[in-house]
Amino acid sequence: MAPRDSSSSGAAWPTRRVIIAGAAALALAAAGTATALTVHSSAHGTGAGSHAASSHAASSHAAARARLTDASCTGPTGAAYLALPGYQAFDAVNTDDCYLVQQYNVGDPLVPGTGTEDFNYSSTDEGLAMYGDTLYFADTGNDTVAVLDTANLSVDNYENPAETLVTVGQDPEGVAVTPDGSQVWVTDTGPETGSPSLGGISVISTASDTVTASLSLSADPRELAFSPSGATAYVTTASGLLVIKTATLQVVGTIEGLGDPEDVAVSPDGKTVYVTNTVQGLVDVINAATNTVTGTIKVGQLPWGLVISASGSTIYVADGDSDAISVISTASDTVTDTIPDSGGPVSVALTPDGSRLWVGGLTSGVVSVFDTADNTLVGGFNVGYTEEPNSGDGEEPTAIVMTTTLTAGGS
Repeated sequence: MAPRDSSSSGAAWPTRRVIIAGAAALALAAAGTATALTVHSSAHGTGAGSHAASSHAASSHAAARARLTDASCTGPTGAAYLALPGYQAFDAVNTDDCYLVQQYNVGDPLVPGTGTEDFNYSSTDEGLAMYGDTLYFADTGNDTVAVLDTANLSVDNYENPAETLVTVGQDPEGVAVTPDGSQVWVTDTGPETGSPSLGGISVISTASDTVTASLSLSADPRELAFSPSGATAYVTTASGLLVIKTATLQVVGTIEGLGDPEDVAVSPDGKTVYVTNTVQGLVDVINAATNTVTGTIKVGQLPWGLVISASGSTIYVADGDSDAISVISTASDTVTDTIPDSGGPVSVALTPDGSRLWVGGLTSGVVSVFDTADNTLVGGFNVGYTEEPNSGDGEEPTAIVMTTTLTAGGS
């Protein structure tokens, strides 16, 4: 979930939609948690996006044993999975010490005629979701969702751990699992230009890893969230927030006037829905019973990702053009603190215990870790095997999910 061009903000943001050029695709996603990264000895390779996997595997394995000297991250035991658009990979990171376990390549076929050495970097990770040990990620450029059992990941093989590719609609972006874990919903944004009717929703059965239903939409869908019961899905689109009855896949309402909404979150009691209003610099507050806007909360410029605490008492919003995080009290619907975070924050995520907030910087390629007890910075690190911040070449921490289970092979 990466910011698209915004005429209402001063900074020049990359387009949100996926742009495919030849064999390479660049896309961006959201929600944040990850850690440590270090040396990246070889770039994309030569020619049309080829890469020498053997040399990269050796260097990346060495990188997984290193930490940035200035990393001071602390947190609860668990793991974070961070999408790196452009490199068709995600990083697996331990959340207790910001230790990079490994980077995994996703969904890229071998280049014909090169044996097992070179991979064609033809896709990109756009969105991530997780249920139990199973990771789901939108392999946007290939129009698939990859399914992977994280318990079987090998720290010695960065190339392609065993995965199942599920063909969905065009340019999948948002991914979410129903509360009972039976379905994965995917927003198919469609092409950046052309008929908007190519946008829609694909519904994947987790039992069979196949698409069992789909819904065509007239406007491009972006992010989605479910009510706690799973009976209702909320989907942001260019035309507003769609309210969908999950049992019948029927749109039962559209909430308009939300200023080009991007992210959406539902309170733990299911009574309130929160949406980032990117044009007006607001978080819109919606009554789930009436599907009406009951209030607005002024935040920073170009609010993008948001996350709500497990108690429902606090919301964190990434204000990309303000280089800040807005902290909102849901009791008063007011901003109670503003956390500076340079580098264009777009993704936010909380560790399962709520003690740490992870923030991904789009323009910096840096992840910042904050202690939610006092909103102080307790760590920061660069993504993508670099010793210096490296954004603009796929090294944007745009989508992160967290779990309490350590990655296989982690420290």
